[in-house]
Amino acid sequence: MMRSLAEVIAAKPGEITVSCQQQTSCGSCASRDSCGTGIVSKALPGRQHQLTIATNKPVKVGDVVEIGLSERSMLHSAALVYVLPLLCLVLGAALGQWWFVVLAGGGELGVILTALGCAAFGLWLARRLAVRVEGDLAYKPHLIRVLGSPVSAGLAINGASKDSD
Repeated sequence: MMRSLAEVIAAKPGEITVSCQQQTSCGSCASRDSCGTGIVSKALPGRQHQLTIATNKPVKVGDVVEIGLSERSMLHSAALVYVLPLLCLVLGAALGQWWFVVLAGGGELGVILTALGCAAFGLWLARRLAVRVEGDLAYKPHLIRVLGSPVSAGLAINGASKDSD
């Protein structure tokens, strides 16, 4: 289960809207100070995502909640979006190679056009299949637990940047 913390920004009976920040792995990498991607991730803040989640738990605006999504649905979605069009591209190139070069004795323009056409078909097919699974509850994040209101910055103990003399 992939988990993330989010803040409730709207609450209606039966559903809540949460906002969570996109996380990158650059924060824990040892090379983040010398890596170009790490430097860019420091300069640009992460994107905020807003999700609507169905729940019957009592939640109020401002609460911090933990949301989760199963790895299976995440892997299936990634395969659908990335692997299917790429597989169609490779199969299209192989088909074009066999059809235009081996059988017809032509050039590579037919191979390229066949590969691009099959990749476009793969993208179209991925979009169609994504629309089908969009309503499936297994592909939607769900509320794991309510953590409550965040601690405000004014209540921090020893919040001074330097120790007192």
